[in-house]
Order: sequence, then C-alpha cells, then structure tokens
Amino acid sequence: MNLSTSSTNETRNHLPDMESKRRLTDTWARDRARLAIYQFLSLATVNPQAEGWARILDPDFQELASAAVKVIQDDAQACPDRLAPGELPLTSLDLTPIITFLRQPHDELVEEFDQVFGLLVSRECPPYETEYCPQTFSVYRSQHLADIAGFYRAFGLQPSSQSPKRQDHISLELEFMAWLNAKTLYASDQSDADNENLCRDAQVRFFGEHLAWWTTAFALAVRKKADGIKDERDLNSPPGSLQGALGTFLAAFVAAERGILGISPPTALTSVTEDGEDGCETCPLSTDTNFE
Repeated sequence: MNLSTSSTNETRNHLPDMESKRRLTDTWARDRARLAIYQFLSLATVNPQAEGWARILDPDFQELASAAVKVIQDDAQACPDRLAPGELPLTSLDLTPIITFLRQPHDELVEEFDQVFGLLVSRECPPYETEYCPQTFSVYRSQHLADIAGFYRAFGLQPSSQSPKRQDHISLELEFMAWLNAKTLYASDQSDADNENLCRDAQVRFFGEHLAWWTTAFALAVRKKADGIKDERDLNSPPGSLQGALGTFLAAFVAAERGILGISPPTALTSVTEDGEDGCETCPLSTDTNFE
C-alpha cells in the first residue's frame, strides 16, 4: 500500500525528533559507559593496599565495567582518524586480561605493584604527569600542577589526607574525569543545558591538556618495566602482568577518548623527564592530595 502525500510529510516531520532522541540515547549510554570505565581505572591504578581497591574485585563491578567497554567498542566515535604514537586500536580495549590477573593472590598483586613503582617515585614509570614534562624547571612544573589543581577546585574538589597523592597522579586525573562525566550525566538528567555544556567543555579541555599527551608514555613505561617490552612496537604483545594489562588498556582507551572528545593526536610520544635538583619534589604544589 502506497503512503499518501500527507502521511509521508507527517512521517518526515517526525524524523528529526526521532533522530534527536536516538542521538540523546546514544550519548547517554556512551557517557555512562565512560563513567564506569574511568571509575574502574581510577581504582585499578593505585596500590592494591589502598582503601577502595576491593571494589574492583567485586564481580558485579567488573561485569559493569566490561559491559561499558562493549558500549565503547561499538561506538563509531571511539575510532579516531589516526592513532597517535603509543596508542593502540579499539580492538585492544579489553578488560579480560586485567580481570584475569586480578584473580591472583592479593599478596602477589601488592608485590608486583611495589616492583613496578617502588616505595618512592619510580624513575622508570612514574605515575605523575609532571614527571613527563619537557621542561624540568620547577616554575614550569609548579604552573602545570597549579593548572591541574585549578580544574579540581573549579568543580568543588578538595584535598583529602585519607589517601594522599600528588595532584597529577594518574588515578586522580582519571577520577576527575569520572567526576566530570557524573556531573555531565546529572546535568543532562536535569535538563540543565548550561551546566551540561560546561562539564562537557571541561572534559575536552582537561583530557586534551593533561591525560591525552602523557598517559600513553606512562602506559609504555609500565609495559617496559612490568613486561620487559623494548619499545612501542611491542605494545601489541600480550601483557604478562596486571600492570602490563593496565598499560595496554590505557593505551587503547586514550585513543578511544580522543575520538569521542574530538581531540587531535599528540605529534610525538613523550618520555620520562630526567630530573635534577630542580625537579618536582621542590615544587610548592607537590603536596599530597586526594578527592573527598
């Protein structure tokens, strides 16, 4: 049966609304998935003896995070036009190796963490952004730390002494992105377009100015220390440890996030900066922090 002209026009008039609703649904699902992944990673990148670590051992939380990964894998926006040095394709975005290594005895996970990161700041794979800064001057690094702290303060996050970390620790930066995602979702649920746009803009700015440029270098450094790979050409090799699996996942997740947020790729893979006496330890902003 052929549609009448009036019926066809009526259907076409409703198509934009239906398409808008579909896009809104897709955006909500993607944001919710990203939130779950950021929450998982922020916990997985700390010492296994830290408070809150037990949550990533929860099968329900692991199932939620794994489902979130599948949402991102099926999202066309998660595939950037090209990969930056040190990044891995979406096919490497897989939590299965991480969850498998998490089944090891807790003492072994703690021992592995200590071997990779040491009791002091590791010089081979430091989990701090400013350790990868191209400038070693304390003024430059303190300004970089001040920018990170400024983002935290702007969204009502205050230092905590419960689990001290420096502001530029990988877990705090991941946790902050989770916080921004949560605020974005809340604003969307409340139909608060101004705050939603504010939070989305903050996600793009913080990820682009901070996580995007150094996380792949950190991931490669972790793979070198934990799994003994030689360089980025070996990043596709199967991880042989929990920390190595986290490094692989981070290298893929950064690429996916760049695609979703529309961030241009860094032009080169950075590396750990050789520190002298003018390093970050002398910066006035190198105090320990955590969110509360």
